[in-house]
Amino acid sequence: MTIDVKIIQKETIADRIVQLVLARPNGRDLPPFEPGAHVDVHIDQSTVRQYSLVPSGSAAHYAIAVLDDPNGRGGSSKVHRNLQVGDGVQISEPRNRFPLEEAEHSILIAGGIGITPILAMADSLSRQRLSFELHYCCRAQRNAAFYTVIRQSPWAANTRFYFDEESQQFDPSVLANASEHTRMYVCGPEGFIQYVRDNAARHGWPEHRVHYELFQKSAADGTGHGQRFQLHIDGTDQVIDVEASETALEALSRSGIDVPCSCEQGICGTCVLAVVEGLPDHQDMFLTDSEKQANNQFTPCCSRALTPVLTIKCDT
Repeated sequence: MTIDVKIIQKETIADRIVQLVLARPNGRDLPPFEPGAHVDVHIDQSTVRQYSLVPSGSAAHYAIAVLDDPNGRGGSSKVHRNLQVGDGVQISEPRNRFPLEEAEHSILIAGGIGITPILAMADSLSRQRLSFELHYCCRAQRNAAFYTVIRQSPWAANTRFYFDEESQQFDPSVLANASEHTRMYVCGPEGFIQYVRDNAARHGWPEHRVHYELFQKSAADGTGHGQRFQLHIDGTDQVIDVEASETALEALSRSGIDVPCSCEQGICGTCVLAVVEGLPDHQDMFLTDSEKQANNQFTPCCSRALTPVLTIKCDT
C-alpha cells in the first residue's frame, strides 16, 4: 500500500544533505511510526529508495534527510535535483527493521547520514527520560546533519561529536565495561559499522545487544550474480532455473512469483524467504550472523545457493 504525499518543504541542512518534509494533500495525519522506522520513497517510476524518518514535530508530517552521494545508485541525485516543493510522490507505510529495545542504558552511534534513525531514537529516549548517550562521527561540522538541532535539544549534554578534520576520532573505549543491560545502536557506512561491531566484540558485547542498520552497501559488494542454481518451490513440483547473470528475485519474477522487495541490495529484509532445504550463499547485510548460520532463510535480491538446489517457501 502506498500513500500519496507532497513535498511541503525542502531545505539544505548540511553539506550535500537536504531535508524533505512530506504531508498528505488533504493535510490529514500520517500513520504513526516508531524510532528507527523508514519509508520507501517512489522518486520516479523506476526509482525507489528507503529513507529513515526523523522527528518532524507534527503527526501530519514526515521528515527525511537525503545525502547526495556521488558513489550511489542515482536515487539521491534525483532527490536533490528533480524533486521540488509542491511535487507529489508516493511513499510506503513506515516499516521498522531497526527498533529500539528495552534497556537500562542505550549507546547510540552514528556515522554521517546514519544519524537519521539515531536522531529519532535519541528524541524518543529523551522524551521517555531514559538513559542514553549519542556519539556522532562526521568528516567535519559542515557535514553533520541536524548539528544545530542536536546542540539545541534537551539532550545536547548526552551527545559527543567527532570531526575527522579536527582530528577527533571515536574512542572505542566507551564500549568497555558496559553492563549486560546496555544495548548499542549504530548506523552509517558499511566500514564504519563494521569497525564499531568489531570493537564491540573485542569488549565482550554479545551479538544480540548490538543493533545496526546499513543504509547502502559498498560498490564493491556483489550484484547477486554468480553460479547457476535452481529454486524448488516447497509443496509444488515447480523448479526455477536461476541463471548466472540474474538474481534469484529476478528468476522468481520471471516465473510469475511476485516477492515483495524494496532496496534490492540485501539491506532492508523486505524480500526474505524461508529456506526448507539446501544451503544459501548469504550476500546480504540484513540477517545477523546467527541467522545466517541457521540457513533457514535468505534474501533472493542478492543471495544465491551453495547447493545445486535451494528449496524455499513462497506464495505462488
